[in-house]
Amino acid sequence: MSRAWNPKEFDRVYEEFICVDEFTFGTPDYYRRYRSRYKMLIERFTAIAPAGPADVLDVGGGQLALVCKKLWNDRALLSDIPSPQFAYLKTHGVETVPWNLCNGEQPFTASFDVIFFSEVIEHLPVPGYTVFERLKKALRPGGVLICSTPNLYRLRNIVFMACGIPIYDYFHYPDAGSCGHVLEYSRDHLQWHLERAGFVQSQVEYCQMHHLPTKPIHRLFAVAGYPLFVVPRFRDNLLATAVAP
Repeated sequence: MSRAWNPKEFDRVYEEFICVDEFTFGTPDYYRRYRSRYKMLIERFTAIAPAGPADVLDVGGGQLALVCKKLWNDRALLSDIPSPQFAYLKTHGVETVPWNLCNGEQPFTASFDVIFFSEVIEHLPVPGYTVFERLKKALRPGGVLICSTPNLYRLRNIVFMACGIPIYDYFHYPDAGSCGHVLEYSRDHLQWHLERAGFVQSQVEYCQMHHLPTKPIHRLFAVAGYPLFVVPRFRDNLLATAVAP
């Protein structure tokens, strides 16, 4: 591993700087519920990041950028559609740059060693490879993309489709805010988009980030169906890494 992984130190930093009211992207309870996702992504980061301080871009909420800044003093930056948490992140040394990936703009070129792209691509009503191409251009040669997204074939979606419950939000071009989940990917589909975008050494794996849904009825189904997660295809998330040539 390029960096030592200390889960207790991660928990301390996460609780102190992410599970706070000032982080307006979500509530402290939300972040405690989804701690496992961020923990898994940061652990993966330690396995592939340079040993010394790195240039890290978090395309999303900024939580991962802030953790990297606090744990290793990485040169961390957030890009997203402008939102209230920009001000909080700036007070902790995380630079913020607006970037709407659905547009053709390219604010960065060969600027980063690692890009986090967590739980974002399912919100973008454009072909995945066009987004990945923009992210690849922002990476230095040999830089790494770490991407997580819901698995299309997760057990929750299978149950919803069998019951006639919609699994996607309505597809529309984004304006000022999120589009919801307009497109989810299977493992092979996500792999195809990474390769079409020109990434090399791309790997997409099924993973289960151990948290329960917020709605009681969904939580009941999740607990009852948990043994089925032994089948990789039913797991909730995909975790991908890919290298810029």
